[in-house]
Amino acid sequence: MLIPIYILGLLQRFGPQHGYFIKKIIAEQLSDFTQIKLPTIYYHLEGMQKKGLVVATKEKPDSRPEKTIYEITALGIEFFNNGLNSFLTFEYQPSFPSDSVFYFSEHIDQKAISENLETYCQKLMKSIEHIIIHQTETIKFVPEQMQNMVNIIFSHHLLHYKAELTWAKESITLLKEKEKIK
Repeated sequence: MLIPIYILGLLQRFGPQHGYFIKKIIAEQLSDFTQIKLPTIYYHLEGMQKKGLVVATKEKPDSRPEKTIYEITALGIEFFNNGLNSFLTFEYQPSFPSDSVFYFSEHIDQKAISENLETYCQKLMKSIEHIIIHQTETIKFVPEQMQNMVNIIFSHHLLHYKAELTWAKESITLLKEKEKIK
């Protein structure tokens, strides 16, 4: 349900658009805090069209190739508003598949755990750097009335990344201490 909410929200914010524009906005503005894979945009647009949430029209500007333009319908606006309001519950239910590595650690090379955690730390640090840079760049182009909300989004994700980095570093330390005991 999350991907259609983002797509419908973009169509409300920017008006009728073609799929490429939606993919571009998601890549440029939402990729730091959503897990939307760009090839799925058209899949979701087709599904929303079948449900009556968007309508598609063909447009052939000048000598350029034909484009499909998507526009949100009244039903799409209702779906968007209901979906967005359903997210107001602010539930935090993390699920970490990597926890299974620790739970069943007797079945995996201990050195591999430490090495992969080290690699993970490097990735997290790069992600944190990227988010900080993206926040600085993004805030320049956001209308003043939206800047506070944009900062809230970036802060939310930065704090999670930083917490994950702290956890990973602490885990590495614990694993190294365990190795010294042996």
